[in-house]
Amino acid sequence: MVVNELGRIDIDGKLLRARAGDVVELAGGCVCHEVRTQAELESALAELLARSRPERIVLETTGIAEPQAIVDGLIALGGDEPAVVTSAVVTVVDADAGAEQLERHHEARAQVALADRILLTKLDRAGHDRLAAVHRALDALNPHAERATFPSGVSGTRELAAWLLDDQPGVPRTLGAGRDHRSGRPPHPDHQLVAAAFSDQTALLGEPLLALCHRLGPGLVRVKGFVHLAGEDRRGFLERAGRDTNLRLEEHWPPGPRRTELVFIGEGLDAGSLHRQLLACRPDRPRSQ
Repeated sequence: MVVNELGRIDIDGKLLRARAGDVVELAGGCVCHEVRTQAELESALAELLARSRPERIVLETTGIAEPQAIVDGLIALGGDEPAVVTSAVVTVVDADAGAEQLERHHEARAQVALADRILLTKLDRAGHDRLAAVHRALDALNPHAERATFPSGVSGTRELAAWLLDDQPGVPRTLGAGRDHRSGRPPHPDHQLVAAAFSDQTALLGEPLLALCHRLGPGLVRVKGFVHLAGEDRRGFLERAGRDTNLRLEEHWPPGPRRTELVFIGEGLDAGSLHRQLLACRPDRPRSQ
């Protein structure tokens, strides 16, 4: 892992080294715009490649990084035959404070705008209104990046690691090439329809759920099922038919556990991606089941 320290005190490097061991630091500047630090990055990548020839390199930047400049710098490092190419940009968004930070800070907006994947954290602290607000802000800045959150515990950590490190379908090794309008989904020229089911007891927020259906676009052919809506005693019913998507309230839930049960049918749906994005519509962090 390459860690970009903003100052000369290697706080992140020490924390990561205690857990992972093999960490290369870039101390004293932001890799996105300082020439000296960019040269250190080139040297650090060469050192990593010579030392261990890794399949994946994670560059953890400072909180004020400009990801476009970093991606441009990585592209420029190798010339016509680069030894390292960008797979994806992952941005972490605090669900509790994210809407305010995105409104206040240009750097935060730039990081979200270029992201291929957005990891939502602190859903349990955000509450309904703040979580809905951060989803609206993300819709405005980058509606096509996959939003995800993961259960707590060992299984959730494994899922998170795989999501961060693995090349997912539709995410090429060279950023931006062959993407389906930055949606994170591979193009499907044969328009093959796929069905994906979702079942979970924890409540969802209606506004982000409808926004997710909108982001899936015209390739989403059909959605149907019951929704356990946060703060609502009546059972929700989500349905998409043709170009219309509706979420309506029906009768009160029958006795027993309330459970969201949805079936999605669409072109080339990625069941894993859909599941992660639905979990990101929950007003609290999911727990391992």
